[in-house]
Amino acid sequence: MINSNNTKITTIILATILIFAIIAVGIYFLPYYKNKREAQLISKIKKSNSIFTTKILEEFNKDKNIKASNAARKVAAELNAVSKNLFNKDEQAYVFDTACTLCNSVDYNDDLSMVVLTVYDKNGELLSRTVIKPPSFVTYVKGDE
Repeated sequence: MINSNNTKITTIILATILIFAIIAVGIYFLPYYKNKREAQLISKIKKSNSIFTTKILEEFNKDKNIKASNAARKVAAELNAVSKNLFNKDEQAYVFDTACTLCNSVDYNDDLSMVVLTVYDKNGELLSRTVIKPPSFVTYVKGDE
């Protein structure tokens, strides 16, 4: 005859081992999934920056006398109509607020004919910055370091 107390204890021990094994596997693979998710985000940011940069340079090439503010507002309006914020789908993709986080922040300087596109994460860490001064641009994206 099998002792029911031994069966209960064995079941509890096996369940405990199984729970710890699941937790250990989760902890082991968590950095992998976190890094993969961040790499996907960085890839989306690069694509977004590339589209914005191309459009801004097109505007400067079409009209050599266009102000940076007009070009930036025109491109932002055009892209906001067809794209969403990478971090919050309910907000615009491009905003004119240098203090924003989790958004593509557009700034410009008409005196220098320069447009700057900046992206910060929720902790305020710089993810990307693109400085566009025709005929060229300079870009920094986290992960390209």
